[in-house]
Amino acid sequence: MSDLVRTQVLLEKRQRDELGIIAETEGKSLSELIRTFVDAQLRQRRYEEMRSVAEQLREDYSDDSELTAFTSLDG
Repeated sequence: MSDLVRTQVLLEKRQRDELGIIAETEGKSLSELIRTFVDAQLRQRRYEEMRSVAEQLREDYSDDSELTAFTSLDG
């Protein structure tokens, strides 16, 4: 298991109750479920950041003919 760091988080009662039900249904601890949810959000954020950067690069490449000009080195 990776290095875990104890972190205190305050949840609304409704959130805690819903998470508890999901954890029980999936046979996971509440901590494991929350780590899974956090990982999913972090992945989503990284994906959105990469998508945004790719869109910016696409705009640069479509606007700058020097970036799309091929040379003999390009094969």
